[in-house]
Amino acid sequence: MSEPGAETAVQKSAGSISAWKVGVAVMMAGIIIFIAFILWRLVLPAKWEFSIEATTEVAEVSLPPATETRWLVDGAVVCARGELDLPEHYRLMPGDNPCGSRAWRAWKSKDPEQVLRLNGGASATLQSRPEGGFAMSLRTAEGESLGAYSVVGVVEDVELGAALNLIWAQLPRQSLTLPFSGATTLGRAVSWSDTRVLHGGHVVVYTADESADKRTMVDEAGLMLGDQVQLGEPEPGRPWPKGFVRVVDDETAMQVVAFGRAGSLRIERFGESGYDFKPGVIRALAADPAIAFWGSILAAYMTLILSLQPFVGGGSRDANDPGNAGDLLKRFNRWLRSRPKE
Repeated sequence: MSEPGAETAVQKSAGSISAWKVGVAVMMAGIIIFIAFILWRLVLPAKWEFSIEATTEVAEVSLPPATETRWLVDGAVVCARGELDLPEHYRLMPGDNPCGSRAWRAWKSKDPEQVLRLNGGASATLQSRPEGGFAMSLRTAEGESLGAYSVVGVVEDVELGAALNLIWAQLPRQSLTLPFSGATTLGRAVSWSDTRVLHGGHVVVYTADESADKRTMVDEAGLMLGDQVQLGEPEPGRPWPKGFVRVVDDETAMQVVAFGRAGSLRIERFGESGYDFKPGVIRALAADPAIAFWGSILAAYMTLILSLQPFVGGGSRDANDPGNAGDLLKRFNRWLRSRPKE
């Protein structure tokens, strides 16, 4: 007949082992659920914040509908196919007309604060000129108005037609800064007929967090000479890509900074079919805040369970035997099969 004290010790030991088995079972279930959670996150369409900084000789922007864009265009020659309601002394004579064709009529104001107001739906091509300077080509649907041209304090809201070109033979002393919002293409496909290309730059991908101070850099890529970068139209309800163009007189190319949210960003490279740049699987998982949060909780729980193993035994008949198996799955299987004897 066994002593009551010994039976009580065995029962306490068996109870502790059974409780630990439950803890280990919960841990194993947590691992399986966490793996399923990772697979589910991989299937979900991810959205990333792209930041582009590039130097290019040409950029194209399609302005979103129902928006308004304003640019300061001091020093530009305004080229239009029809008449504009501008002062006669703004008109340039045919010998001074840089617009390239007699079909285009030219005006230039020496007054400061010349403002261009563009309606939504217009497209703008910004490019450096081979002979020097800078040019802007603006287009909208036939029969519609691009917007209006104003000279503050002199001319108010002169309506524009469907086509307008602006030319700077020489840029003003201060840099020309043009903020924009819309689908953006930087660079142009390399060809023998056009030498204006993207010079270089880099793309950085961030987590798409609404709070800027919580964004984390996920991946980055360099841009080569001749690349073409496309940041297209977003999904419904998502913000359009935005950024700005900075043109400096003593530089042959524009500096462009653009931001946008998308699943991927298209990069066309000379000699290749192009590719959609997006973070790799490992980088994407490492930057996922939900995976990081639940993974840290699971890791802390696993550490706690495994640290208790020497105190409750390895699941063998002897509760004081910590076990020597190195494989967690084998020990877990042994613990589940063992039963405390009455």
